[in-house]
Amino acid sequence: MMRDYKPDDGQGGGDGIVLARIGDACWLLEGEAHLDAMLTTTDGYPTPVRCIPLASMEALGALLPEGIETGALWAIHPAIVARLERDGQIVVTPLPDEG
Repeated sequence: MMRDYKPDDGQGGGDGIVLARIGDACWLLEGEAHLDAMLTTTDGYPTPVRCIPLASMEALGALLPEGIETGALWAIHPAIVARLERDGQIVVTPLPDEG
């Protein structure tokens, strides 16, 4: 389980798939190389998919490396996320409290 999140360079070079979730909306943070396989299930992809729950778009923006805007992220359709949840392929990994 992930304890700290340090995003990659936005090029999808990480070993797994990491999503950020705000309410019902999800965005791909890591794993662009596996995006097609996750969306279509035609090929294998790394599981579990890690999902970081966030409170706001501002919190999402704060996670991103300098120069990467939230608009550059792939949005993941809620039905895809529901399938991952139904298949037990998502692990929720909250960020540690900064208190």
